[in-house]
Amino acid sequence: MIKFHDDCPGLIICYFGDLANHALLASAYDWKAYHSNWVEAMRGIASVREFEDNTGMDNSDKLKDIPPMIPDRDDVDSHLSNRRSQKDEIVRPSYYAERVTVSTWPVRIVLTMLCLIAGGGAYGAYYFYELYQSNLRQADLRIGDLELRLALVDESAAESDSNLMENIEKTIEQYDLLWANWRANNRDFEEFKGEIARLKLVNEGQDETAANNSAQLARTSESLVSAEARLNAMLSDLAQISDSLDSLSGSVASLGTMRGDLESIRQALNSGDSTVLGLVGRVEYMEQSMESVNAHRLQINETLFRLQESVESLQRSMSGPAAGL
Repeated sequence: MIKFHDDCPGLIICYFGDLANHALLASAYDWKAYHSNWVEAMRGIASVREFEDNTGMDNSDKLKDIPPMIPDRDDVDSHLSNRRSQKDEIVRPSYYAERVTVSTWPVRIVLTMLCLIAGGGAYGAYYFYELYQSNLRQADLRIGDLELRLALVDESAAESDSNLMENIEKTIEQYDLLWANWRANNRDFEEFKGEIARLKLVNEGQDETAANNSAQLARTSESLVSAEARLNAMLSDLAQISDSLDSLSGSVASLGTMRGDLESIRQALNSGDSTVLGLVGRVEYMEQSMESVNAHRLQINETLFRLQESVESLQRSMSGPAAGL
């Protein structure tokens, strides 16, 4: 039966059946150290016994040197009391060495990565060196091209300088010609000034004529206004005449009906109708109507004559200002 100790959880109390004997066991790490020491001691005792058996020595007293399998309570208590100081702590023997196996794969991976990085760096350096060499060759070609172009530009610049000097000489000659022309034109300009002064004098006389013409135009405009008034009056007379003509046309139409009546009367007279007296009255009425129509026609003719005279006078008044202009 196994039970944990109340004071120290790292210790274990072992009860062997119904026996009252019990022993305090050390913690797991201390128990392993104690067990290793005990096993080593047992091996030493076994080797001593084997030596004594071989030599025939009495080994009854040597059995008392065998350490117990379970440590005593006093040893456990002393070990617990001195646990903090760690002075009497059971340690592993000096000959005990733990065998540690280390994998070499990380080292291999790191070395492989370093080799790859070194190879990539070498390839990059070679690539950039080749790129630099190609750029250098292109730069040399461009420099040679620029030198050739510069030589051509120098030749063309020399030719352009010579052409420019020739053009400057021609320009100087043209300037001399322009200066001579300007002096000749200056003399002509003086003559033009005198002519302009004479034209100004002539224009002053023409200004007086223009003033007279403007006054005459004003008078003509006044006569035109009066003629327009007369024309408006004549237009009103024409409207009246047109109305009279309309009434005259109506009278003429009534005369046509009267003629029809006269024809019927004549037929009645020829037939010897008994109503001769009534027809005579009707004939008299028709004669009076015809006389009134004739009088109205005379009035219309007089109005037309006056209108014609007004038109003729208007034409004469308008032709007079036009002849003055």
